[in-house]
Amino acid sequence: MNNKNNKANNILNNKTSKQSKDKKENKKENKKVILQLNNVYKTYYLGQVPNNALDGVNLEIYEGEILVILGPSGSGKTTLLNVLSGLDRPTSGDIIYIKKYNIAKYSEAKITKFRKEHLGFIFQTYNLLEHLNVKENIIVGQKLGKSKVDIDEIINVVGLSQHKKKYMHELSGGEQQRVSIARAIAKRPDIMFADEPTGALDEKTGKKVLKTLVDINKKYNTTMIIVTHNPGIAELADRVIHVNSGKIDKLIINDIKVDPKDITWG
Repeated sequence: MNNKNNKANNILNNKTSKQSKDKKENKKENKKVILQLNNVYKTYYLGQVPNNALDGVNLEIYEGEILVILGPSGSGKTTLLNVLSGLDRPTSGDIIYIKKYNIAKYSEAKITKFRKEHLGFIFQTYNLLEHLNVKENIIVGQKLGKSKVDIDEIINVVGLSQHKKKYMHELSGGEQQRVSIARAIAKRPDIMFADEPTGALDEKTGKKVLKTLVDINKKYNTTMIIVTHNPGIAELADRVIHVNSGKIDKLIINDIKVDPKDITWG
């Protein structure tokens, strides 16, 4: 009797394991690749000596995911973000958008148009217009895109409804960063690039900004690529890549994502 029960349990466990594996495979197959790097190099020369800031990088980025890029200073993480976003060009290799368009081969005019229509940017410096209020700054972002969006809804998502008529000098650093996030999302970009978005902020304010990014990702399914030196931010990502000496030396998939308010800071 025990042998029969053990056999039945083994069959059930094997079936469950196979179903779980099949679900993971199906989930992987259903992911849409929005951006792909194939054997990308970025080479600088010190005199006659070449230095690969990116050294044969291969990477797939999925639609709707939050991808965090970590690495020490000088590892190549910012170079990777700049090449991914078309702010800089690779020395060689391909950057494929939605499996169709090789943006690494685009002319300067064409890549500028591509960035305007498809990408959003958040930097450590806010680059806001001081003579405009919160809502007016966000409208500037809206005018860069093709999609019509509800500005008041975006202001609400970033938690600035009570501040929308205020000017920049009336806002805290965290509030100004949230204005820059709202301005970037107002044109409904396919991919949002954030370079050290909490670098100049304290822990409490930084976590509020990160919550804003996560909320936008959930509401609009915006792909987020965040470069940071803060390893705690990796806890809220779908995937994390570690960059060192111009190479991706580690890729981590988070089965459980941590709420921004609960991440380890610093």
